Amino acid sequence: MTVGEALALGRRHLAGKSDSAARDAALLLAFALGKPSQFVYLHPETPVSEEAFAAYNGFLERRASGEPIAYIRGFREFMGHEFLIDRRVLVPRPETELVAETAIRLLSGNPSPLVADICCGSGVIGLSIAKAIPESRVVLSDISREAVDLARENAERLGVVDRVAFYVGDLVEPLLKAGFSGKFDILTANPPYIPTDEIETLSPTIREYEPRIALDGGKSGLRIIRRIAGEVPAVLKPGGRLIMEIGSDQGEACRGIIMEDRETWAGVEVLKDYGGKDRVVVAWTHAT
Repeated sequence: MTVGEALALGRRHLAGKSDSAARDAALLLAFALGKPSQFVYLHPETPVSEEAFAAYNGFLERRASGEPIAYIRGFREFMGHEFLIDRRVLVPRPETELVAETAIRLLSGNPSPLVADICCGSGVIGLSIAKAIPESRVVLSDISREAVDLARENAERLGVVDRVAFYVGDLVEPLLKAGFSGKFDILTANPPYIPTDEIETLSPTIREYEPRIALDGGKSGLRIIRRIAGEVPAVLKPGGRLIMEIGSDQGEACRGIIMEDRETWAGVEVLKDYGGKDRVVVAWTHAT
């Protein structure tokens, strides 16, 4: 069987089982062949070995059952870097790059910023910032020890582990215990924000594979967001910023939650993703 024939077979196998059957088939075939993804389009005449075809068939079965591509391949691209991803953590979404991009932009000109990334998961946000700003120091934390272990692996792969510290704990609690009160220029977060009752309506790819603790934001989806708004100022410098991913219908609610405390928060902005949906909240404390 040639690459072109295998690709067509994969598309048929995933039709109706994936919203991106053609793309998924190409990614999985390239992975089975040990080639970059564009190879399958550029070399359709190349023969596929029996060993590679057997692996490809196994990947197709796993994808057809709903398993995310990132878990099958064991990695995901984010901000131009390759991160290890498995069932210990959420699969990073493209829209989450807006959190990292915003932090990097706002830190421009800061000679040696100190950044925290809570609810860090695989570490894609904080480690992307560390990679983009060589003078930065970054602190990653998550309530899941397994997630922090994977984030450490990713830091080692990216060559930034000497500038990153890792903590296990609930939101800012481990940062305060470690002596970071009033220290951070920016704190980023991608917290759980899916309303509990909506989790069962999500696609099986998310509902049955990704860790519930990283999805469930309580009855309204705002439980952890509300806690973050109340707890984060304790670890920010005067004028420090919170940059947080939110659900696409949570912009105004988050603005209201944050500005309930006008003595602490000086302002808040809701940024839209490339699809025009509310995606990121940027809030800043008073400068003095």
